[in-house]
Amino acid sequence: MSSSAWRGCSSAPAMERPVTHIGDRLPDALEAKATRMHGLGRLRGKHFLAAVMADSAMDVMLCLLVGELQGIPVSDTALAVGNMLSREETDLMIDKLVNAGLAVVTSHDGNRRIVALTPLGSARMRSFVADYPDV
Repeated sequence: MSSSAWRGCSSAPAMERPVTHIGDRLPDALEAKATRMHGLGRLRGKHFLAAVMADSAMDVMLCLLVGELQGIPVSDTALAVGNMLSREETDLMIDKLVNAGLAVVTSHDGNRRIVALTPLGSARMRSFVADYPDV
């Protein structure tokens, strides 16, 4: 991936963007919390091998939220790499989230898709992260 590509839920500093409040949290606090939650989810996978604990949908949704908060487009490749998913698993997950009305493919260029949260997906993830106990 190029250096301009999405950082895959990293804790690296975000690009400059206007600061607006989301509920009672600043976007940077919400972004940091979503990033920590994603990291904890990946650790969960090391302890629980059962498929029911994989929960890759939440990991993908957290990455889409972090990308939104950073103002960086998220590609299907970044989702696959950032969540340790195969191309097929990623494509299936994106399709499920799109069908559920939580994500949308904003552009499609050959084999690459750019994915974002829908307003509904964004609202639900922001609410979920804000209500989640501090991590």
